[in-house]
Amino acid sequence: MRSNGHLDELDRMILHILQEDGRASYSEIARRLRVPESTVRLRVKKLMERGVVRKFAALINPFKAGYSIVAFIAVDVEPSRVKKAAEELSKLPEVDVLGIATGAHDILMQVTVKDLQELESFLIEKLGRVEGIRSTETSILTSVRKWGYARVF
Repeated sequence: MRSNGHLDELDRMILHILQEDGRASYSEIARRLRVPESTVRLRVKKLMERGVVRKFAALINPFKAGYSIVAFIAVDVEPSRVKKAAEELSKLPEVDVLGIATGAHDILMQVTVKDLQELESFLIEKLGRVEGIRSTETSILTSVRKWGYARVF
């Protein structure tokens, strides 16, 4: 990583390998990139310290893990409560991705639940308790054509 915080080509190549296989060992990465293992170890450590790599985790297909509903929910919130509502919503285990947005809605989020009953419960019991929410609009995915969260720019 350069001193200005930007990724260099080696960082990008390491990240690419880790995105393809998060279980790749430092020695395997070093062999593929033809650099010393110590270089890979140090680079990964720095990428983690700077927050580029947040954590290593399995990317699970929710449909094969018993979750049949992936939904996107647009949330409209009273202006003075947007940040607080986003903070509260981000703590809910069903929420995979959440952001404060521009445009027609204040907050956009992706949730994953087991079935329609669980979605209904989430909407009524959990979203319904968050102060300041004026309305929501829910769209359920009928199929997923691409599933991936990260890419190296």
